[in-house]
Amino acid sequence: MAIDYSKEIETVNSITYEEFQENFYKPQIPVKIKNLLSDSRANAKWSPKFFKRHLSDLEVGVFDNNPELLDRSQKTAPHTMRFGDYIDMIEEKPTDARLHLFNVFKHMPDLVKDFEYPDIADRILKSLPFAFIGGEGSVARLHRDMDNSNVFLTEFWGRKKVVLFSPDYDDLLYKYPFTTHSAVDIENPDYDKFPGLQHVQGEHTILEKGETLFMPCKYWHHIKYLSVGIGMSFRSLGSVSTTVEGVIQASVVSTIDDLARVAFGNSWHTFKSDWAQERANRALNEVGIYTS
Repeated sequence: MAIDYSKEIETVNSITYEEFQENFYKPQIPVKIKNLLSDSRANAKWSPKFFKRHLSDLEVGVFDNNPELLDRSQKTAPHTMRFGDYIDMIEEKPTDARLHLFNVFKHMPDLVKDFEYPDIADRILKSLPFAFIGGEGSVARLHRDMDNSNVFLTEFWGRKKVVLFSPDYDDLLYKYPFTTHSAVDIENPDYDKFPGLQHVQGEHTILEKGETLFMPCKYWHHIKYLSVGIGMSFRSLGSVSTTVEGVIQASVVSTIDDLARVAFGNSWHTFKSDWAQERANRALNEVGIYTS
């Protein structure tokens, strides 16, 4: 049996606050909303050329998927370059380089006027909108957001394939302890190394220009740019317990991970990998699938 994420995420054209709360937010079920922000000025004008025209000389941090860094959060970008050069690069050919959690509003404050936060959820974090920009083929590897917020991801340029997995599958997705990341490559799964993958079920969607995807808190997501893409996310707080857990996770637990990596070197990675394997084996044993 292969890893299964063939199910399509439910899609609605539009939705009221009451419908969203009852059918998706309270039960924490993903949904794609086609027209939540499709009429916004951002959807009409944001493009690679628009940002290059205004921010060409800005130095930006560029992320990639270094296989040696899969067990941790990359808190700082490993590369920097001029924004204009970055746009030229991603428009020229496929690349894994991407701008992650890019605070474009810091550099162009007036852009916050290009959309209105929709009246769809309570406790929206209006101070934390972030942009995501990438080239065709760029991948945001399988992870959970460490702050445990609910995420609303809108695509304003291009197309992305998004695959989601419930947090119920933490162990079978080989979640590294002290992080919210996994070494699993769902596009090229290694079933010998990660047999638990054969027993998870996810769902997917193609996020088109103007569409918004609701990803409930703690949901795993893997995102692949099918073209040059520009997206933006905003967040809303979850329950008190998940919010507190997220704060501890993003501060205390993440710091412990960083310090232990410095103190113990490669043995810390080995320890976390072994622990992830042990938890997956235990989860398989609990459902009657015995591992050696």
